[in-house]
Amino acid sequence: TIGGDSDVAIDIDSSTLDIDASGAVTIDGDGIALGAGSSELDLTTTGTLDVNANALDMDLTDSSSITITSSEGAEDLTIEQVGGNDSSIIIQAAGTGTDAIKLNATGGSIDIDSADNLTIDAADEISISTTSADGHITLTSAHTAGVAFHIDANANAASEVQIDAGILDIDVTGAATIDAGGAMTLTGAGVNLAGGSSEIDITTSGAL
Repeated sequence: TIGGDSDVAIDIDSSTLDIDASGAVTIDGDGIALGAGSSELDLTTTGTLDVNANALDMDLTDSSSITITSSEGAEDLTIEQVGGNDSSIIIQAAGTGTDAIKLNATGGSIDIDSADNLTIDAADEISISTTSADGHITLTSAHTAGVAFHIDANANAASEVQIDAGILDIDVTGAATIDAGGAMTLTGAGVNLAGGSSEIDITTSGAL
């Protein structure tokens, strides 16, 4: 037995220290410090590395990565906060480049599910683009009453909403209203107004 007396300190100085055990090795203490200086500190196991702590604080000063090498389906990397409290997972970067935070799915899709709101705030432009010939963008609302889809670009009277399309097709199940504070212009190779069996009403207090 080494250190039978709790007041006895054990100091081992060696260029190399090799400890081999055929069974489990347990190290207990009020505090344990592992220091490797400028050399590598390597924890290797073919089993599971299980870290249990009240808090985990990792401070790194160089490029770092967490990598899982998948050999079959369902080998996932999960970052999860559990417990139904006002807690968060925060990903924050002080980088100044165009990819300060980057999500890159090189072979599959990105799926975002939210049980409540999804909010995106940007101090500058927001761009959503597809690059394939058959790629399209769909915005769908399941709201059943009131405002279901709102585009607000009315910060100033000179603010513009521009729609550029090869073909523009707008279908409305109920009534449709377009209000303009100034002149409205419809220009095309032909303009067709069809009211079916209902009335087409053009009203102006000026000249027609």
